[in-house]
Amino acid sequence: MIGALQKINTNDHIGGVMECTIMKTVARTANIRRWLCRPDCPEAVRQLKILFDKCFIPANATSEDHELRPMKGSRCAYAKLDGVNFSPSSTHAGIATIIYRASPGARPIGGQIQQIKNVGLNGTMVQIHVRPYELLSKSLYDPFLQYPHLLAKAYSSTLGETEDVIGLENIVAHAARFDYSHNRTVLVNLSRD
Repeated sequence: MIGALQKINTNDHIGGVMECTIMKTVARTANIRRWLCRPDCPEAVRQLKILFDKCFIPANATSEDHELRPMKGSRCAYAKLDGVNFSPSSTHAGIATIIYRASPGARPIGGQIQQIKNVGLNGTMVQIHVRPYELLSKSLYDPFLQYPHLLAKAYSSTLGETEDVIGLENIVAHAARFDYSHNRTVLVNLSRD
């Protein structure tokens, strides 16, 4: 413990709040452990400890104490591909708008990630659920068609009702989104290529 405390960078502040916080944390942890070992500890608290131990492997656990395995739920807050993070709109709306292919070889279209799920053995694969932006009606003009090098395309501002389920490899790039007149949205492909 002394060695760990000596390695903490204190910025030359001695006798400050940090030391007090460390000591309070150590004392509170010891008190909780002692309380859980007492016979008069409520059964509800004991059950919460069992659930907590199933979710988080203690730092001092050995392989005999717990079967060390990744604990993954079915939903993810983020997925990473080639160093780029993608997330559902409920987690981070700024990185949920993408350009993707609904199937391999299909034309890239714009959409918004609704959820990311772990699938396969031990959650080793990822499924991305995407709602595509609806195409513009024939009566509305896409002013970005005349600038193909800009990589911008206008869509309707509303999302389609159905979801496409794709893999990470079907994502082309993130997209910047801007809503403008007549229920139109422009998506700009932010591909690094």
